[in-house]
Amino acid sequence: MNGRPLHEQLVRGRSIARDLVARFVAEIPLYQALPREELDGDITRITATNLRIVERVLRTGVPPTEADLGDLAVSAARRAAEGVPLGAVLTAYSIGIRAMWHALLDDASPSDLADVLSATDLVLRFQQTAVSVVATAYAEEHQTISGHERDTRHALVRALLAGEPVADRVLDRYALVVLSLGRHPDEGISARRALRRVQDELRTTLHLLDAHGGVLLLPPDQPVTALVDRLGTVAHATAAYVLADTPDLPAAHRQARDVLDIVVRLGRPPGAYRLEDVLLEYQLGQVTPATAALAALLDPLSDNPDLLPTLELYLAEDLNRRRTAARLHLHPNTVDYRLRRVVALTGLDPARPVDLQRIGAALAARRVLGGKG
Repeated sequence: MNGRPLHEQLVRGRSIARDLVARFVAEIPLYQALPREELDGDITRITATNLRIVERVLRTGVPPTEADLGDLAVSAARRAAEGVPLGAVLTAYSIGIRAMWHALLDDASPSDLADVLSATDLVLRFQQTAVSVVATAYAEEHQTISGHERDTRHALVRALLAGEPVADRVLDRYALVVLSLGRHPDEGISARRALRRVQDELRTTLHLLDAHGGVLLLPPDQPVTALVDRLGTVAHATAAYVLADTPDLPAAHRQARDVLDIVVRLGRPPGAYRLEDVLLEYQLGQVTPATAALAALLDPLSDNPDLLPTLELYLAEDLNRRRTAARLHLHPNTVDYRLRRVVALTGLDPARPVDLQRIGAALAARRVLGGKG
């Protein structure tokens, strides 16, 4: 190496630092978008600091401690605050260390093998400590920022649901979603892990979520059904949603909770529901003596386990006996017989419009009351 110690290769720290920053820009796309003054300023300074540390390590033969790398921690926290991805930051360190290593070996010869091996060990130990310091400082700053942003979003959602005035800029209208999360079919996915994956999906939305569900406030043009379907891949997601102007969010929240409660009690499959999907049940949701009386109209069928399911499916199939029979794997004549039994026991004939309305209301009332049907 022309008689020069390895560490002397790094004496031109500032000059080499500028060359390294140019390589960062060339090899890391995100660095190409950083302001020139930041590249020439803070990033060049911290790169030069790294070079000085490595030069000192090679000169003294003493690996750095975490305390020696405080400037790296400060720089990493600053990159986190700026939103520079951790991967880009660590890639820059890898490029720098690789470039320094090549600079050290430029004039190496076979007789320098012992020095090269010693320097290799020191550089790798520097890299180990530097990566730990940088990643830890970045993660701590990112967690602090994320926690503050999360708390701010949660406070905003609570204020909007309470109808309180808010200083933040908000939309004029939202899709308010009340979400219920159940266990995923894959029993290996815990509720906590599923929640984390749901939160990742909703990271940029206004929401209040725990392992069981919560509330989302989405832009009114966001397709809620598609979102709930995607959430269904990580947890059984059932939701009720209402489109509402921002001042009306408290009332919309109450309505969506009521709709979700009805959907869950009816045993509907996971998915997204609106008021229109449970209009009759919602209307009957306030249980009164009339609700109980409606449900009781079909009590005479309770002793025969086949009649009530047949009647309900017959209505669901638009009074088509052949489709009903096919769904039940029966002969149409068997469906006819069961329907005649319904008429004989209840006095209600689905062929008569007035009776059909009463039967539909009675079935809905039984579902609201949790009856079989």
